[in-house]
Amino acid sequence: MPEVRLPLWLFFLLAFLAAVALVERLLVPGLRVVLRRRVRALVEELNARLALRLHPLKLAKKRAVEHMLTHDPEVLSAAERYRQEHGLSWPEVEDILASYAREIVPTFNVYLYYRWGYALARRFLRAIYRVRVAFADKNAFAAVNPEDSVVFLANHRSNVDYLLVAYLVSRHAAVSYAVGEWAKVWPLDTLIRRLGGYFVRRNTADPLYRKVLERYVQLAADAGITQGVFPEGRLTRDGALQPPKLGLLSYLLRRFDPQGPRDLVFIPVGINYDRVFEDRTHVQAREPSLGRGAQEVASWLVRLFWRWLTGRAHRFGYAAVNFGVPVSARALLAQTGELRTLSPEAFRDAVAAIGNTLWKAVAAVVPATPLPVFTQAGLELEEGGRASHAALRRRFGELAQAYASAGLLVPELEPGELYRFALRLALGRSLVHLEGDELVFTEDGKPLLAFYANSIRHHRIGSGA
Repeated sequence: MPEVRLPLWLFFLLAFLAAVALVERLLVPGLRVVLRRRVRALVEELNARLALRLHPLKLAKKRAVEHMLTHDPEVLSAAERYRQEHGLSWPEVEDILASYAREIVPTFNVYLYYRWGYALARRFLRAIYRVRVAFADKNAFAAVNPEDSVVFLANHRSNVDYLLVAYLVSRHAAVSYAVGEWAKVWPLDTLIRRLGGYFVRRNTADPLYRKVLERYVQLAADAGITQGVFPEGRLTRDGALQPPKLGLLSYLLRRFDPQGPRDLVFIPVGINYDRVFEDRTHVQAREPSLGRGAQEVASWLVRLFWRWLTGRAHRFGYAAVNFGVPVSARALLAQTGELRTLSPEAFRDAVAAIGNTLWKAVAAVVPATPLPVFTQAGLELEEGGRASHAALRRRFGELAQAYASAGLLVPELEPGELYRFALRLALGRSLVHLEGDELVFTEDGKPLLAFYANSIRHHRIGSGA
């Protein structure tokens, strides 16, 4: 029998290719079967437990949803107009449509969301914050029809908002977020897509992109997918609530049928923190930069990790979320009338009125945590960069009582302990320092004092009343 000699590199290459073929033909198909069974079992378990169950469109394959979107009659009509206006061939327009659909449609992974994401979010959030949640009307929240399409409308304080609300809502539903272009960096974009998030280009003038996005939002609402929207569109720079942007709201309402099988239910969500970890970046006069922001976040994470290693880590105070009373689109339209038959100008006016109503509902449930109350009291009493310690403590107690009476003060501490807690946070951040019987406000800390005080200023409690 003739002897066959192979170079050593060729032998290893053939062995590697044989191993790849073995894995692809034998192991991968079996693994897929096992994973499918586990995912199906998990979906059945979640749909038996969740108040707002997982609907088929949310679990559909990304390519199937993309195909549905690019072959939607309204999208095809808009694509034909776009082709004629830009002098393009149909294959070129099809490529543009496909790229828009790929960009928008998420790749929801229920196993990642509920088996790994929930556990990691819980550990991370509870490691850095005292997480508190409240309901303006828990019975009304629990009474939302599971078949309705639910949209959580929230103010935007921090990039942690996505994680915080998703974690707190996960016992009721899996939320699909509208996420800005800031997150379109690898590997963050892949993670967000697999957690159900979809990307939104802000202020784009491309009519074809807007139509694809509009139809995706409407298809998701028609299918009963639970969505999360931050109407401000960007993080607040001065701590105060920003005017809402109503693009996504107009998409949701444009095709809504009050007599249809599903109601559209908006749930106001108010968010606040004793510490926003991007706060110093927000109060800087210069415009934010993705590279600079990523560098500062990375630096913050390294410092936090080092504190944990050295045993000097401590939590950043409270992260509080208030869920307001659900608002039915059917009830809103009973007051304003049918929207689908309105002229474009009248439709914009009606959406602006509804958006203003919903935004007031969000503003009304933004919670007051200890540090914002402390900063509000301090800025009221500050003269020449100083305030009496005793007077500040007294004013803090008055404000805390007023916020508690309004159902906005989430922490459960006694007034005296609450003041000591807030003072400790302010001293730890070098926002103030003690000199005898007075508190001195540092120059570097004043912008941050205003940033946190502004987060509750709209409630008109205290000097703004």
